[in-house]
Amino acid sequence: MTANIPTLAVYVDYQKVYDKVWHKGLVVKLNRMGIPLGLLKLIISWLNDRRAYVIFGENKSKIFYTHIGLPQGSSLSPYLFIVYHSDLVTCLGAFSSHIFADDLNVLIFPPICRGVKSIIKFLEEEGTKICNKIAYDSKKWKQSVNFSKTIVQVFHSQVQSSVVDIYMEGKKLEVVKEFKYLGLAWTNKMSLKPTIDKTLENIQGTFSKLRWMKRETIPGFTVLICIGWFQLSYDIINQTQAQ
Repeated sequence: MTANIPTLAVYVDYQKVYDKVWHKGLVVKLNRMGIPLGLLKLIISWLNDRRAYVIFGENKSKIFYTHIGLPQGSSLSPYLFIVYHSDLVTCLGAFSSHIFADDLNVLIFPPICRGVKSIIKFLEEEGTKICNKIAYDSKKWKQSVNFSKTIVQVFHSQVQSSVVDIYMEGKKLEVVKEFKYLGLAWTNKMSLKPTIDKTLENIQGTFSKLRWMKRETIPGFTVLICIGWFQLSYDIINQTQAQ
């Protein structure tokens, strides 16, 4: 973006990954990390022989053994979940990536010394290649990708957005101009305007609820100060982006 070069972002969505952690695959990864044998045996014992049953209305299924998923409510489960996905970024090569819980984001940036058409072609080829690697890795470790919610976005400062065609296992991914990631709504111009506008809307809504609850009007001066403060933050962010 700083060099006015399009950057491709791929947001990968997984299907219930917490409930689909493969026990045998987890043990393999823990062993690769060099975890002490005694601790590894303890974790294996903790995961083994877990049983469950399904209740639907007044019907109850037979008890069956489970070989996937981490126990809900356990303090150990989140750590094992992180370990299970810690090597995911290694299949992505040199491109920037970020994983938080079950959300994976990959940024693909082309070489600077290329024309726009060559850059778009590079993004399409590398984007599709990376998506296929992710799909292969997810199948290998039994973590299903939700293709309908896996999104592509192109960050570029041009007035007209670049159009790219990215595929994952032959399925074309949706390209969006705005996407909410980790609580922030990003536009393809790298603007936070949607997030700021939503924040201002929530503040105004909160003041309306307070007025209704107290059955009295909040001093207009207080409202103006709060709205003015957020408006100032909005202007500062816009000026920073413009620079």
